[in-house]
Order: sequence, then C-alpha cells, then structure tokens
Amino acid sequence: MAMIRRLLCKPNRWISVVGSCLFVLLLSGCMASLVSDYDENTDRAVTELHKEFETFFVTLKTQTDQPDCNYDNHKTFYIESAVSVSSIEIRASAIDKNEKTVEQIGLLKQSMNTLQQLHELSCLSEGQIESLQSSFNSMFTAILRLELAKKRGS
Repeated sequence: MAMIRRLLCKPNRWISVVGSCLFVLLLSGCMASLVSDYDENTDRAVTELHKEFETFFVTLKTQTDQPDCNYDNHKTFYIESAVSVSSIEIRASAIDKNEKTVEQIGLLKQSMNTLQQLHELSCLSEGQIESLQSSFNSMFTAILRLELAKKRGS
C-alpha cells in the first residue's frame, strides 16, 4: 500500500511504471515473426521428392555398367522432378516471409539442372552417384530442418 501511495505522489514515476508495463505487454503480444509459419504441405512434398531422388540414385547405382544407365532411360524422372520442384517453389513463394525456403528450393532446382546436364553427357559412375546422392541429401535435409524449426517456433 505504501508503494502505491509513493507512486501516486510522484506522477512522473507513475507514468514511467505504467509506460514500462504497457511496453512489456505490447512487446510480448506482438513479437515480429521473421520467417513464415510451418507449412505441412511443403514438408510433405519435399519428403516425397526426397524419396523419388533416393529411388533414382539407388536405381542408377545398379545400372552403372549397363545400357540402362543412359539419360534417355531416365527422362521421366527429370520431367517429374522438375514439375515437383516447380510446384513446391510456387507454393513456398506464395507464403509470406518464406524467402529462406524459396532460396533453398532455388538451389535445389539449380542442382537438379546440373545433375541433368551431367547425366545427358554420359552415364554416371558409382563414385559420382554417391557424391551427388550425398549432396542432394544435404539439400533436402536443410529444407526439412528449416520447416521443422518453423514448426517448433509456432
């Protein structure tokens, strides 16, 4: 009670205390979000695309010394993957504050184009396949980690 009397007797202190309380309340209620919220559809689509890439790399490893390894036998994979990545990119771009995810998907898209160009030149060796598989796994992991971090932050 004595504290309240002291605050009421000194208006500047009262304004200062009330102002501080309001500032803290406003700050806690309006924390600015720097990234988008978690998107389950993006998570699911990226996970599905990763499975398709894993299947592709595992299949290629069994074909390194066979005629089936050439690019023409895998055109469908490249077409379907390009469509999937484009779809994921469009969705991610439509979400506010989602620049980091869009950037990572753009890097994935560039890497896919490079993979396709490399495969068009010749069949891939087992060493190349393992290196590419590891690189793509890292990219998929980065995208999924970001999405899951958004989920934890929600």
